[in-house]
Amino acid sequence: MHPYVLGIIWALGRYVDKIEDEREYYFIRHKNKYFLQVIRRELELKANIQAVTHKGKLQYRLKVAGMDIAQLNRLGWQPRNAVQRGYPRLVAGHRDFIRAYMEIHSSVDTMTIRKQNRPPHKQPRLRIYGNKDFLAELTQVLANEVGTGPKKVQRATLESEVSGILYYMSKVELRNIFYYLYRPPVDYFDREYYGRYREVMRLFER
Repeated sequence: MHPYVLGIIWALGRYVDKIEDEREYYFIRHKNKYFLQVIRRELELKANIQAVTHKGKLQYRLKVAGMDIAQLNRLGWQPRNAVQRGYPRLVAGHRDFIRAYMEIHSSVDTMTIRKQNRPPHKQPRLRIYGNKDFLAELTQVLANEVGTGPKKVQRATLESEVSGILYYMSKVELRNIFYYLYRPPVDYFDREYYGRYREVMRLFER
């Protein structure tokens, strides 16, 4: 399985724990049709991508039958809402996996810093969302792969015990992560996310 596909499944996949037509299956749902198109192409699926309405908003859904459940279990798969959900046990392919996951579950923007006796200034901000155990491992992988400093996982909300956020706010670290994710060759990437990330980084180019 292509690591980019694994990243999409890790980010979006929902396992249906029942038998339908004697086959277990996953389904993927997201507002961006691109990720479903990648899975359909890579896994050579016959199922069509369906347009659905979820909470009043247009999304797309794909049934993924015939998935190698045993392979995902060996990689450490846990349901999306599991209390303990770690980073997959990958030997290689971290860059493609992380790119897919971040394109789905992160945001890049700017924030204004205001300090006493100093004029306000802007700086870039990367926020990555997910299970706190997954994020704790992800920041270590990024440290090993990119050379960024490991970050402490912050709570998504005061009440949250499961979900967390990683913050990266160094211009150098955001630039290094960007080049790590998108330096050629790249088989798959979401052009919309790439464009937003690139636009933010251009604001801080000298």
